[in-house]
Amino acid sequence: IILRDPANAADLVAALEISKTLEAYNARLILCLFEADAVPAVVAQLTTAGPNARREGLDVLWALLVTESPTTIRDSLKGVKDGLNLLLDDRTPLPDDIPAHIERDFRGRICDLAYIRIQLLLSPHFDQSLFRSLDDRGRDTEIDALKRRDFSRLLA
Repeated sequence: IILRDPANAADLVAALEISKTLEAYNARLILCLFEADAVPAVVAQLTTAGPNARREGLDVLWALLVTESPTTIRDSLKGVKDGLNLLLDDRTPLPDDIPAHIERDFRGRICDLAYIRIQLLLSPHFDQSLFRSLDDRGRDTEIDALKRRDFSRLLA
């Protein structure tokens, strides 16, 4: 019943904020069952969501689109470009819940994750290692360049 209306996806995004809970886990599972037509509802909620929901939601966005055709990906991203630009402007540090014994090569921000997810959708062969090796200023330059681009021209 929930999956029949893509707008219902919006109601599940808030549950992603409190990570590592059964509610968040179930919300993520259900969100990933939606189709590409739920992307506008998900992105609209991500623009006002907290950092955990944004982090999880960007992964959901990727999951919703990764298996779609290039045309569907292009059209979906183009349709939510304003919302994605808001996420690309978010310099909030990503929530750090990695165990202390794991070495971190990168301390990202919401905007960095949004950039990586968008680039992976636009080009499945995108190598994020160069982007991750840049400092904040360098990554900001790359993000600003992506924000100015027309997503429909980035797909082959």
